[in-house]
Order: sequence, then C-alpha cells, then structure tokens
Amino acid sequence: MFGFGRRQAQPAASPAGRTPPASSSRGTAPPGAPGVPLELVRFDSDSGKFHVGEQALKMLRSTKDPVGVVAVCGRARQGKSFILNQLLGQSTGFQVAPSVRPCTKGLWMWSSPIARKNADGSQYQLVLLDSEGIDAWDQTGQYSTQIFSLAVLLSSLFVYNQMGGIDEAALDKLSLVTEMTKRIRVRSENSNEADLASFTPAFLWLLRDFYLSLEEEGQAVTARDYLETALRPVPGSSSSAQDKNQIRASIKALFPDRDCFPLVRPMSDEKMLAKLETLDSSTFRPEFQQGVKELTSLIFHKAQPKRMNNSIITGPMLAALTQAYVDALNHGAVPTIATAWQGVAEAESRRAADMAESAYQQAFNQNVPADEPALDREFDRALSIGQKAFREVAVGDTSIQLAHEKRFQDRVQQLFTQFKKQRLTSAELECEKLVNSARDKLTEASRQPGMTPEILQAEYAKFERSYTQSTAATGPAKWEKLIQFRNGAFAGLQQDVQQRANQAKQQELAAERQKAQDARQQAQQEQAQAASLRQEVTRLGHEVSRLQSELNQERSSKEQHASRVTALEQDLRQETSLLNAARQTLQQAVQDQKQKGETEQRAAVSQLGLELQQARQQLVAVRKEASDSKLEVDSLKRQLDSTSTDSNEWISKYRKAEHDRSVAVSDKEKTERELRGQLSQAEQQLSQANTKLEQAEQQAKAAQAALTQEKLDLQQRLQEAQAQARVVPPATTAATPEPMVVDGADTSAGKDPAKMTIAELKTWLDEHNFQEKVWELGQKKAKKPEYVECVRQLM
Repeated sequence: MFGFGRRQAQPAASPAGRTPPASSSRGTAPPGAPGVPLELVRFDSDSGKFHVGEQALKMLRSTKDPVGVVAVCGRARQGKSFILNQLLGQSTGFQVAPSVRPCTKGLWMWSSPIARKNADGSQYQLVLLDSEGIDAWDQTGQYSTQIFSLAVLLSSLFVYNQMGGIDEAALDKLSLVTEMTKRIRVRSENSNEADLASFTPAFLWLLRDFYLSLEEEGQAVTARDYLETALRPVPGSSSSAQDKNQIRASIKALFPDRDCFPLVRPMSDEKMLAKLETLDSSTFRPEFQQGVKELTSLIFHKAQPKRMNNSIITGPMLAALTQAYVDALNHGAVPTIATAWQGVAEAESRRAADMAESAYQQAFNQNVPADEPALDREFDRALSIGQKAFREVAVGDTSIQLAHEKRFQDRVQQLFTQFKKQRLTSAELECEKLVNSARDKLTEASRQPGMTPEILQAEYAKFERSYTQSTAATGPAKWEKLIQFRNGAFAGLQQDVQQRANQAKQQELAAERQKAQDARQQAQQEQAQAASLRQEVTRLGHEVSRLQSELNQERSSKEQHASRVTALEQDLRQETSLLNAARQTLQQAVQDQKQKGETEQRAAVSQLGLELQQARQQLVAVRKEASDSKLEVDSLKRQLDSTSTDSNEWISKYRKAEHDRSVAVSDKEKTERELRGQLSQAEQQLSQANTKLEQAEQQAKAAQAALTQEKLDLQQRLQEAQAQARVVPPATTAATPEPMVVDGADTSAGKDPAKMTIAELKTWLDEHNFQEKVWELGQKKAKKPEYVECVRQLM
C-alpha cells in the first residue's frame, strides 16, 4: 500500500518518477501574456440566472483559430489562480488572496489566449479558465455542480486542484462528478455515462502540497498508477461502499483520459505562503520549482484543441457553446450536448454560409467579358472559393452543413443570375450601339461621290476589326449583331453601291458604244466621199475620152501630123487605162468593205488609203506624161500654127481639157489628203472606243468576281461566327455564282439559239457578259452556226 510518511527532499527530481515531455516550444510557458481577466460566466443572485460576459464573448468571437481550453477547478482558496498565472509565465494575473473569502466568482478567462502550435505546425490558441471554488461557504450544492459542469463542458483539459493526497474525503469532494452525470445529457433521451465520456476533456488531478512517497509494497509507482489505485472499487456491499464505488465509477467513466500530478509544498513558512504571488520564484523550494516547470510542460502537452463530433472548436464556436449551455441552465433544463452542439453547428454553418458568400463576392471578377462560357467559368471559380471558405468554417452534421451550403449556393446563384443578365444586357446594348454607329457612318460614306464596293468594303473591314477588338462589346449577341448587320444593312448598302457602279459603267459603256457608232458613221460618210471622188475621176476619164476622140478627129483631118497624133492618142489611152484600173480597184475595195464586218473596217480603210496612194502615184506619173505630151503638143501646136487655123482651134480645146484635167487632179489630191486624215482620225477614235469597251468589260467581270468571292467569304464567316456563339448554323448549300444580269436583260431566255438571228445571238452574249466571245467570233469572221454553238455551250 501507499506510504503515509513525509516525503524526503529530492532535489530537482521528477515527482514519482514521471518522465516530462520532450522539451520544445510547445512545452514552455510564455514569458508573460499581456491581458486581464475577463468574466465569462457570472451568477446573478437577485434573478437566479447566469449571464455571459460580453467582453469575453467578443474576445472569443474574434479568435478565428482553433482553441484549446484549460480549466482549473477545485476547492476554494487552494491556489487555482496561482497555477494559471504560472501558465501565463507571470506571478500575477488571476487574482490570488490569502483570505478565506473566495476571490473568483463564476468562470473567468484570460483576455489574451496563448498561441500554440501542434506537432504538424498548425496554430491554435490556448484559453485559460479560472473557476469559482467548489464547496465555498456561500454556495449551494446545485450551484457548485453547475459551475463544475460548465468548466468540464467547455474545457479540453480539466485540471482538478486539490491539497494533499487522494483519500476518501477527496473522492467524496468529487461527488460532483456523479451529480454532473445526472444533470448533463448527450441527447435528450437514451443517454448514458459512456456517451458523455466522448465529449469530456482530458482530466488532470493536481495534488498540491503532496507529502507522501509514491510507493507500493516497497516499489516506486507513477502518479497515474497512484490515481488508478485510488479509483479501484472498495470491497463491500453496504450502501456506503456502493456510494463510494459510484463516485469512482463516475470518475472513470466520465474521464477516460486521466492523469495525476503531485506538487510539493513551495515553502514551509506559512506567513510567506500568504504572499505567494509577491515572492520571487527563487525563494521557492527547488523541488517545487522543478515540479511547476514539469506541470506547465505537461499541461501544454495535454491541452490540445477542443473537439466535438470530430470537429475542431474555434473561438466563435466556443462562445456559442457557452451561450447555449448557460441558456439551458437558465431555463431549468438539463444541458444537452447534442442540442447545444446543434445550435453551435447551426450558427457556425450560418456564419460559414455568410463568409462563403462574402468570399464569393470578393473573388468574383465583375470585369469578366460578357461571354456566357467566360461568365460561367468565373462563377464556378468564385463558387469553388466560396465553397472552400464554407467548408473551412462549417461544422456539425452533414444535413446541417448541406442545408446552409445550399442556402449559400442558392444565394450566389441568384446574385450571379442577376449579374449575368445585367452584364449580357449591357454588352448587347453596347454591341447595338457600335453597330448603329457603324451603320450611320457607312450609309453616309456610301452616298459619297466616287464610292465603290471595294472602298466601302475596306471601310467595313476597319469597323469589323475595331468591333472585334472591343472589350466593351462582348457576349453572345456580339457576333449575332455583327452577322445581322453584315448580311442585312451592310449588304444592302453594298448592293446599292454596286448598282450605282454598274449603272455608271453601263452609261460609260453606252457612251463608248455611241462614240464607236459615230466613228462608223463618219467612216461611212468618208467612204461615200471617196465614192464621189471615184465618180469624179470616172467623169474626168470620160472627159479625157471625149478629148481623145476630138484629137483623133483632128489627127484624121491632119494627115501630115498623123503619126504624132497617133502617139498622143496612145498616151491618152494608157492614162485612161490607169484611171480605169484605179476606179476598178476602188470599186472592188468598196465592195469588199461592205461585205466585211465591223472588225475588218480598219483594214479596209487602210487598204483603201494604200490604193489611193498608188492611184495618186499613178496620177502623178500620168500628169508627168501629160506634161511631156503637153510639150509635144506645144511643139505640134507651133507646127500646126503654120499649117492650119483648124489646128489652132483644136489646140485651144486641148488646152482647156488639159487645164480641166489639172484642176481635177489637184482637187483629187486634196480630197485624198483630207480623206486620209479623216480615215486616220476615225481609226484612232475606233481604236480608243474598242480599248475603253474592253476595259469596261474587264471591270464588269472583276466586279462580278469580287461580288461572288465576297458572298462566299460572308457565308464562311457567318458559319464560323455561329459556331463560336453556340448557335446551331442553319443548313446551307453552296450556291453556284450566276452571271450578273442587267435589269431588263435576258429577253431570249428559253428561246432556241438556232431560231435566233446573229444580231439576237450577239445581244444575248452581251447581256450575259460574254463580250469577249463576240470579239473572238468577229475576229475569225464566224458564221451563224458558230454563234449558235457558242450560245448553246454557255446556256
């Protein structure tokens, strides 16, 4: 059995062979925790109600970290506050007094929790509670039980402070444990001590001024062995033995995690003990100093964060638990841990939902582009942050957490739906604003003189680039508005500009055609003039023939000059033959010109010029011969003057004919020069007209190709934009570009080409923009069958 002799002095030895926890930052007292005691729970004797201190609640609610709670309880005036001050690392703090009147009423806590770290490095705060002494002279049994119960329910380490060793009297003082099990329930029904044990703190029985040797049958035992031995049931079946065993069983059932620590008397001088808090620690016995050091290390080691239902309690949760237990006591009900915990879980889950909503709102980027996928991704991101914040705070049953999490999710979903609707509406209005502005600018630009589809398309491309890069114009309506504008208003503007351009080109083409027609008419007039000149040459030939006849008559009458007149007649015949040849050549050229098409006109006119040039050369030769003949005639005239008066008359006539011939030749040369100039000018005008006609045809073809390509580009970009906007594109088929048809054209649609004239076939080719075919067929002098075959291939 345990010895009851005085303990011998053992310098710096661990009491009862206890091995202290390994030294670390967790096992040492802080150098001094600044703060003041705060009243956590007080009892109002007038109203008979407990009250929770507002300052203490405020401090707990501001402590967001997990908390561990060390509560020191025991009989009054036995140094509980001194132990707490040692944990604070100071001699003062909680009130210590030498009188028999209790210093501490209700439950008090230190205003500054002690920061601690777990083995994994996570931080928690250690709250120190000082309780009113039990069995004080001004207490009732019920009150003592209530204070004791509150200290047990709120702490994670319950230190029971007692003077001396464990005996029946000491155990009898802990009959409060039995009473507590009667006044506290885990659930409202079907609750027992085993259920309650899962919610009780670690228990440390502190034996102050311990003077016994921890031995059993001559063998040293630990303080825990000493405690377990004291809690063994006493033999016997008497009511007294049953009461004692009931206390022991309640302690063991309520505190499965229990330990014991003996602490020697600090000094022998009673007067000095009365001023314990004012003394320097060096005046204490070395055994006491070592014991206090080991005690604080043990308390810090055992005082872990408080848990309930596998949930770590934080400062706000401890405040809520305190309020829940006090409310139960004030209503005369038995404190129910499950009910109190459910209230705490409800409050914490509610707070977690509010914090999650706040975290969501802080995390949600309201500047996210107004695009539904981007908005949804941002919502999911912010929601995950809010859910993480909720799970970090929410405690309690899954049903409670799910209910409040659903409330949080419903709330943020509602906020997001409103924001999304507003954001998309705002973005759509901005898109519409930009599109309307572009429509006005492009409409005004399309009405400017000289506007072409290419220039208008370039202006639209500038707008589309700025619209695409705009951060204000976003959302699903962005591309829909752009596509509607491009396929609607802009397409109409482009069509109007194209129509005006086509009309201008048609007018220019018509003007060029009119110029060509005028050139053809002028050429025809010049041909008529050439024919008139040819007639005049014929008339002159006739006149020469007449003169030749007269000369023949003169020759016949003048036999003496027959040989000379005969020679002159031969010369005149030769000249007439040349003139007739020129006339026939000119007539043949005119006939060929009529038979050839418009495309051979320039060659005919050129050939005519060459022939006229040859005729002029021949006429020059004739004129030279005529001059020679004139000389001869003059010679003959001189001879004839001497022979006959009739010869003078013939010479006079001949001179007159020669003069008329010279004038005719001069007029012919002048006319030829004018005709060649007019023909050259007509050819130049015709060439220019054909060049402009070809250019106009090429521009019309290029415009038609550009329109076809633009249509294909617009269809492709429409499909891409619809895919990006998650709009199911309508079924489309590639449309074969059709030739541009001028209004009022295609009058021969459905008519058999074989039944059409060449003029109608040419008109059909022109109307369908195949002018190059008309040109090719004209160049090779095609016949009607070739025109018919060409039109059939193009139909």
